[in-house]
Amino acid sequence: MANLVNLRNTLANALGAAGRVVYAFPREQITPLALVLVPASPYLTPVGIGGAGNRVNVRFELTAIVGAADNQAALANIETLALSVFDLLPNGTGIINGWTQPQIQEVSGQQMLTSSLTIELVTTT
Repeated sequence: MANLVNLRNTLANALGAAGRVVYAFPREQITPLALVLVPASPYLTPVGIGGAGNRVNVRFELTAIVGAADNQAALANIETLALSVFDLLPNGTGIINGWTQPQIQEVSGQQMLTSSLTIELVTTT
């Protein structure tokens, strides 16, 4: 049986290898610069049913979050964070959608600049 907690944690550890703050799940308090893994839709898609070792596609939305106090610095920070993700994703990770347009959102009661990327991994049950 696939352990999705381990899958999320393994992905978070890979993304945090360059010293990035990575949350393997949405938290109530998020400190920028950070990456946050959130289940995406569709979250779990079976590739085949029946027998041992069924494949399941698992999608996550990876959100980059930076402080938005200075527009120029915030944009530079989110661009650097977004580009670093491509080097850190484990082999075999599919990119479903590219990074979204950066936008201001309230995160943990503060204005932050965010952008998201949808990725997909394959695991077995």
